[in-house]
Amino acid sequence: MNKITNRFLELFYKISQIPRESGKEKKFADFLEIFAKENNLECYRDRSNNVLIKKHGNKENNEPVILQAHVDMVCVKRENSNHNFDIDPIEIIKNGDVISAKDTSLGADQGIGLAIMLLILESSKIKHPDLECLFTTEEETTFNGAVSFDYSKLNGKRLINLDHCKDNSIVIGCDADICNKYIFKGKQIGNNIPSYKIRIYNVQGGNSGIEIERSNKSAIIIMAKIIQKLQKEDDVLICEISGGKSEGDIATSCECIIKTRIKSIENKIEKSLLEDNVQIQVDKTQNELSFSIGDSKKIINEVINLKQGLIQTKNNIITSGNIGMIQTIQDKVIITGILRSIEEKELHKQNSENYLISNNNNFEVEEIYQDPAWIPNIKSKLKEDYTNIYYKVNREYPDFEITHGGLECSCIAKRIMELDIISIGSIIEDFHTVNEKMYISSCEKTIKILLAYLECEW
Repeated sequence: MNKITNRFLELFYKISQIPRESGKEKKFADFLEIFAKENNLECYRDRSNNVLIKKHGNKENNEPVILQAHVDMVCVKRENSNHNFDIDPIEIIKNGDVISAKDTSLGADQGIGLAIMLLILESSKIKHPDLECLFTTEEETTFNGAVSFDYSKLNGKRLINLDHCKDNSIVIGCDADICNKYIFKGKQIGNNIPSYKIRIYNVQGGNSGIEIERSNKSAIIIMAKIIQKLQKEDDVLICEISGGKSEGDIATSCECIIKTRIKSIENKIEKSLLEDNVQIQVDKTQNELSFSIGDSKKIINEVINLKQGLIQTKNNIITSGNIGMIQTIQDKVIITGILRSIEEKELHKQNSENYLISNNNNFEVEEIYQDPAWIPNIKSKLKEDYTNIYYKVNREYPDFEITHGGLECSCIAKRIMELDIISIGSIIEDFHTVNEKMYISSCEKTIKILLAYLECEW
């Protein structure tokens, strides 16, 4: 490995020591302010903990380039892990070319982009134009950072987002999305029916925009299908149900407390589980209150009938949905889900159907957010220039992608007139899961291309 790669890895390890779960990015923003001060760089920080660091260029053509990455990471861990994401550093494992984490997600999404930006900002040897490096927050949840930032602070009209998970393609567009909460308000009643706690865990998980086919096999869906099957045999009352971490990710675990008089319930539940490698645990428990039989059926019907997984593919346009979270708060059951499509008419059609489904099950719908589509710019000079540099470095051309997952580019493009955008990255596998991994050689490739682009004269 060369000096640049070694320094990149040092910075990635350093980043991994700092807690940065979505909504908890203050410590990382503190770190960025100190980093900027130590390197005599201009720094601006806002109330959302977004940080902008500017660096003067050292080449003839100094037309500014914006580099942008999100600070936060998805925090998941193995069932038996005691890791505390609020205080504990990510424990990095290096095995040859592969980097992963011990018992937790790695945070390569988007730790790779953060490390690359810091590498360029601190270097006195890398040639580049004026740089405006924007570090945003809450990308993995609400996009609040990208939405709330004051873009009058930026002068550049070319933005390179570093949130892609491949090194052989350039992202030139992304889907729109709608996130809703589906809320059931019932009334829990007391009864003497036996209670059981069901736990489903060790589900593969992942990002629902990338791993669409896994959404139909999330822990929440597996649980609902088991309960529905039991409801056909006899009364099954739900006391509480909870699972999942965010609307965009596939739930890896789910817990449900039920009441039923079905005999040999433990064996029947375990036999209902058809998925390989998924773990299930059934225990007797004590619970006084539950929803009624009718309400319990409505809750399960809502989970199963809401749009999820691959809804349709038409003219190479994908429309999908994901139920990412479910929780019970006293007499309420709240489901959080997302719909995605670059075709906004189709997106709203599917959203309307979810409203009808919810109305039939007595669920209220509350919109949490909508993000617009990032429509490809066929006249993008940034895409053309970067493609030429990519070929010059690799002797092959990159592919071009419209990603099904959401990117902050859609929010930023809406707020800066005539902004030219692409998204690049390195190979990340199974991100948002405990199996997340990255490859040093892929990061090296991406750094080499980006530096060549920054060094060239346009």
